[in-house]
Amino acid sequence: MTTPVSRKAFWLTALGLVAIALIATRLGGRAAVRFGPAEAVSGATDVGMAPMFAVSPTGVEAVAWVSAPGGGTDGRLYVSVAGAAPVELRDTLGPVEAHGEAPPKLTFGPDGALNAIYVVPKVVPGKRFPLAALRFIRSPDGGKTWSPPVNVADDAVFGAHNFHALHAASDGSLYVSWLDSRNGKSAVYITRSTDAGRTWERNRPVGSGEACPCCRTALATASDGTLYVAWRLVLPGNIRDIVVARSRDHGVSWTDPARVHADDWHVAGCPHAGPALQVDDGGRLHVAWWTGKTGQAGVFYAQSADSGRTFSAPRALGVAKFSRPAHVQLVSTRGGRVVVAWDDGTREVPEVVVRLSRDGGRSFERAQRLSPPGQWATFPALAVSDTSVTVAWSQETPAAAAAEEHAMPDMKDPKAVMGLHAVGEAHVMVRRGRVL
Repeated sequence: MTTPVSRKAFWLTALGLVAIALIATRLGGRAAVRFGPAEAVSGATDVGMAPMFAVSPTGVEAVAWVSAPGGGTDGRLYVSVAGAAPVELRDTLGPVEAHGEAPPKLTFGPDGALNAIYVVPKVVPGKRFPLAALRFIRSPDGGKTWSPPVNVADDAVFGAHNFHALHAASDGSLYVSWLDSRNGKSAVYITRSTDAGRTWERNRPVGSGEACPCCRTALATASDGTLYVAWRLVLPGNIRDIVVARSRDHGVSWTDPARVHADDWHVAGCPHAGPALQVDDGGRLHVAWWTGKTGQAGVFYAQSADSGRTFSAPRALGVAKFSRPAHVQLVSTRGGRVVVAWDDGTREVPEVVVRLSRDGGRSFERAQRLSPPGQWATFPALAVSDTSVTVAWSQETPAAAAAEEHAMPDMKDPKAVMGLHAVGEAHVMVRRGRVL
């Protein structure tokens, strides 16, 4: 098993004081989306991080984030629907995890109910990393009231259950994927609920290979019910590239994973940077991801027209010689729009940027920076409709980010122990825009 490394320190040595130029193609003159000013959506909770969005079939928007008193580790989940005051949710098992790569996930079902999953971490003596309980809750009334939490994993309440995805299919099925090392090595697991999350089917592994242990999974379904999962696979020689597998029987059996692109990135560590995956109305798969391969490091996009068997040549969206891990979100809409947002790791201080395609991903308009210069902006979340784009992210000062990094244990030390993630001084910022 390789050792996960911290998200801010991963490429700090490689970046050094080198001046980095963005190599991504810049298209056109005018901005693709007209954004309003940034707002602190976490203002009601003073601090906050790990934002996530969901949009209902009727266009109702929900946003969630994690906050804690004094910016500590006693995380509580806050959910705001349609701009209403946030509802605070606590779990009887412990705090909600404040982790940008494994944030609470939201999705509206076809019946309009709002579904959520989150992680409750637990420090256990003798364990290097906290164990985690993967919990599901549901609101039938627009976030006003919520069901009691239900455990999703079936091996134990607390275990290696993290870096999760939640997806509601058009038939009402709910799917959850996550990384799990119950059998000794990190692997992708999946489960399904057909009764609105009250019970969950037997947990099943996806494939037999080792998954990169700290890069989130992604889920999507096509209109014919085909289920897709994407993750970062550990290939021979410690190559860590993005793959996609599909299932036509609701996750019982899976195809062999197909590499989206042979980045051939060799690294003995986990960057905390998983893929983004969507299926459009025509059944085309859209994938965005980050790779840290020197000389070709940054964010790429590709698509598949044959159910994930093969993928198009990758399009560089934000690439340079070196890059810190970038955390990518992607949404496709009717009419061929594809929107990709990420935190630009090719810069000394990461900034949140967005790019829009109007032709189904064949070309992208120029990148638009959304976060203010000089602020450490990471882990964006994305909500898109036919004419609007909303982006949220976690933001703090570089000094606060550096202090948090300094306080983290060096997990290359075999005696080091990772504690719970703190919210710190971060705030959740949001900008709302309209496609021009």
